[in-house]
Amino acid sequence: MTEKIRVLQIIAGFALESPLGGIERFVIELSQALDRERYEPVVFGLWDWGTPYDGYWQDQLAQAGIRTFTGAAWADDTPYTAFKQSMAGVWANFGEEVDIIHSHSQFGDVAALILRRRLKAQRLVRTVHNEREWAKQPARRLLLTNGVYPLTFDAELGVSKQVVENLDRRPLARLLGHKGLVGYNALNIARFAAPNQAGGLLRQALGLPADGLVVGSVGRLTTQKGYRFLLQAFPAVLAQCPTAYLLIAGGGELKAELEAEARLLGIAERVRIPGPLSGIERVYAALDLFVSSSLWEGLPTVVLEAMAAGLPVVATAVSGNTELVLPGQTGLLVPPGEPTALAEAIVHLLTQPEQAAQYSARARQLIVPNFDIEQIARQHEELYRQLLAER
Repeated sequence: MTEKIRVLQIIAGFALESPLGGIERFVIELSQALDRERYEPVVFGLWDWGTPYDGYWQDQLAQAGIRTFTGAAWADDTPYTAFKQSMAGVWANFGEEVDIIHSHSQFGDVAALILRRRLKAQRLVRTVHNEREWAKQPARRLLLTNGVYPLTFDAELGVSKQVVENLDRRPLARLLGHKGLVGYNALNIARFAAPNQAGGLLRQALGLPADGLVVGSVGRLTTQKGYRFLLQAFPAVLAQCPTAYLLIAGGGELKAELEAEARLLGIAERVRIPGPLSGIERVYAALDLFVSSSLWEGLPTVVLEAMAAGLPVVATAVSGNTELVLPGQTGLLVPPGEPTALAEAIVHLLTQPEQAAQYSARARQLIVPNFDIEQIARQHEELYRQLLAER
């Protein structure tokens, strides 16, 4: 073992604002929060996504004394070739021994298995950030998630209780007594502690009136996020809250489709889908209400961020949302994929500002002691120590 415990964190890349997001931000903040007297984090991004954000976040980590590298350029049309090239890039750019490899993505899990022997890693850890692994590749889920991983990974973390239950239900995991561990997502709550005056400037830039009610969401523009149902809910919201606007910030392949849906619904003038926005704190500062319309999740970082920013929250009752949004206490939950229920919850909080303020205050009381990155970093350190001691 090296003098410091060297942990290689594997993420999809450093393009946090788009097309990547909460997972990568969590790993970056986790690496920054690890005790540098005892740990040496190295962050490996599988791919360079060709955005300005790639270099920005690598520079931020470099200024904190954390080494980073990427394997290869991402290619939308040939992801498996891009993965092979990424592995070749590791061989060329990083050959040092590590104590632990900790992966945070589907391809990252495969990379951890490939790199274990070359980097002489003593322990493999993976965090499952979503309740649906390999959603489009069920055969791969059967082979890897259900078959290979219980045999090869020394620890498997799930970011919510539901994700851990999914891991523990795997037949081979039950046979081996291989239990998953809860490893919550977290964030640097201090980023949202001070009032942010940039929200008003962002409203102005996006053509949102200062006295309007702005409902918003942040995330990749993919089917998983359920934005089509949020758009379908908004005409009913406008019928009761005529000064309302909808802001959906993020990049993704569904941007044109969602804009077309807004035009079809006759609400295009009240909807803003500007693409990825830098400075996430100012985005929350521009909102009056946050909505998570996801069809499935792990433990969404954006809900944690919205709560830390003091926003009331409406969310779908999926996986980690149900651990953060306690109905009638810290927000409102609705069934996924149901625009009518979503509209009713949004209207309720927009028209009951005192109750909304109570929910947001209780939400912040929930997340500050339980989901701060410093506390979660200590939990990861303890896990790393235990795994190496067992060795």
